[in-house]
Amino acid sequence: MSIGKRIKEIRASLHLTSAELAQKLNIPVRTIGSYEREEAQPGPRFLNALIECCCININWLLSGRGNMFISRKTECDLQYIAQLQERLNLTDKEIEGLIELLDSAASREMVLKFIEIKKGNKEALDSLIYNLQGIKAIYG
Repeated sequence: MSIGKRIKEIRASLHLTSAELAQKLNIPVRTIGSYEREEAQPGPRFLNALIECCCININWLLSGRGNMFISRKTECDLQYIAQLQERLNLTDKEIEGLIELLDSAASREMVLKFIEIKKGNKEALDSLIYNLQGIKAIYG
């Protein structure tokens, strides 16, 4: 697989359009398209920005070997966690709890519903209430 196809695969995995990725990397959208169509080869500046912004495994990006994303305990993740901890004034124990919460598929689904509710999605609110009633019935 070519590097252009791997860039397209990264976008698909992150559920980003070309425009959204271009905005994240602060480059023209046509540049993303030219890389994906293999009309141009990405340079080191672009590759470094992509790796840093999206926590991409450089080995996978360049060769296709290994995992697409860097593992959870990487410098990229640690920087993000430190920013989150500082911004929300969380203790180390609270951060560990938050990571545990998001590692659980069921808990992560509930958090995503809260995000949808914040965006004004009434169906997500109804679904969350239904789920919470079920949890209450079980744990009572």
